[in-house]
Amino acid sequence: MPPSRETFAGALDAAISDAGLTLDRVREHLAARGVSVSRSALVYWRMGRSKPEREASLRAVVELEQVLGLTIGALTSLLGPDQPRCLRQGSRTPLLERRRLWPSVRQTALELPPEDDVHLRSVHDELVVDDDQRERLLRVRVVAEATTDGVTRMPVYYQTEDITRPPPRFAAVFCCRAGRVRRDVDGGLLVAELFFDRELAAGDVAAVEYELVFSRGLPTLGYHRRLTRPASMYTCQVQFGRTVPRSVERFERRDLAAPRRKVHRLRLTDRRVVAVAAREVGAGIIGVEWAW
Repeated sequence: MPPSRETFAGALDAAISDAGLTLDRVREHLAARGVSVSRSALVYWRMGRSKPEREASLRAVVELEQVLGLTIGALTSLLGPDQPRCLRQGSRTPLLERRRLWPSVRQTALELPPEDDVHLRSVHDELVVDDDQRERLLRVRVVAEATTDGVTRMPVYYQTEDITRPPPRFAAVFCCRAGRVRRDVDGGLLVAELFFDRELAAGDVAAVEYELVFSRGLPTLGYHRRLTRPASMYTCQVQFGRTVPRSVERFERRDLAAPRRKVHRLRLTDRRVVAVAAREVGAGIIGVEWAW
């Protein structure tokens, strides 16, 4: 009996069949995106004999969703730990105070919804660095699950140390719309409302995508994600231009005042891409830094 479509194996098996692709063709598409997965691994995932667990495998699942024409989070949302698919109303997530990650957020004078209105099933950041070593585009995909009824929006934050350039342009891309946007120019902080395309009840899942487009600024030396609440899965992909960094390191920090931890070197692919993937990421900071 084939696995249920409500499981990761079943959803993957059905998606491959619906796409009409052989496993070899799936591997070719992934390779074109800078991801290498063995045929045996795909077979085991499809049969339910194993699940993606390593960082490279988790990144492959994110790319599989696009290769197979699935919605954002269709596969990644099925990789969480064994737990009820819907969070009970009133069940809250342990938070990190906003001020410990965004000290100047109050200066934006924007009333924001509670951080624990949603549980982050997955967050995927895709940063494009141009040939001149500068940020050009940040594309973010989020799968969020409501923890209470009546959830309509979530906050979006971005902060840069390069306050010499104009703030980035914020735009909603998929299954959402942009609300109010506030900027603290002196602090380099942007805060925005992101409205879901429908009102969520407790347990409802929304998959959204937004992007930030940057004007020309100083060369960038890294990127990190600040999480006020845990995420079941986090992935980050940085695409470099013709100039690649001499070294790249992954790191985590509890907050802005804490030291770096879990530091290790990363390798770039032949397509000048570096990636990070982690499951069950706690509130705090996770990212990459590099040296040119």
